[in-house]
Amino acid sequence: MKKDSYVKDALVLTAITLISGLFLGGVYGLTKEQIDYINNKSTIDSYKQVFPDAETFDDETYADALQAALDEGKIAADNSSAELLSFVAAKDASGQEIGYIVKAQCAGFGGNDIVVTGVDPDLKITGIAFPETLPETAGLGQKATEPEFYEQFAGKTTGLSVKKGGGAGDSEIDAISGATITSTAVVNAVNASTEFVQDYVLK
Repeated sequence: MKKDSYVKDALVLTAITLISGLFLGGVYGLTKEQIDYINNKSTIDSYKQVFPDAETFDDETYADALQAALDEGKIAADNSSAELLSFVAAKDASGQEIGYIVKAQCAGFGGNDIVVTGVDPDLKITGIAFPETLPETAGLGQKATEPEFYEQFAGKTTGLSVKKGGGAGDSEIDAISGATITSTAVVNAVNASTEFVQDYVLK
């Protein structure tokens, strides 16, 4: 009888484990789908922020160029291991290419700072945006999301540098006070993006 009881208990525990696993798997699947939707919407919103005139975003035309850049690794080496994440061509209502949008990341103070950069055909930055919450300190690195910082990038080109009290020159970005690491991470991500457009798209 005792042996039968052990077998019965084992079967019950196995059944509970299987049901729990299936339930958790289902919840994860639904949650992941929702998270993916939110992240994708945030990315598209950031595309529109840096290229408000764009109607469509083509991620296929330059897919081979992006892969070639990733394989070569030069851009990451040039920009403190900044990593290219995705690339799209921005197109107007007629299907004409009006610019390029690169999503890149670089290690900041609290984690990877993800930046979306818009670049026009003259290699001028149309703007930058943050599709995800920056993993940076409130009141310090988080200030990167304030217009006083990110609006500095519009109209500038590649090869930017961070400088305290800078921002006046074509290649300078004024660092956020007390958050030089975050400022540098954002600039590295932007430089990686513009370098990719310069060397692999507009070449």
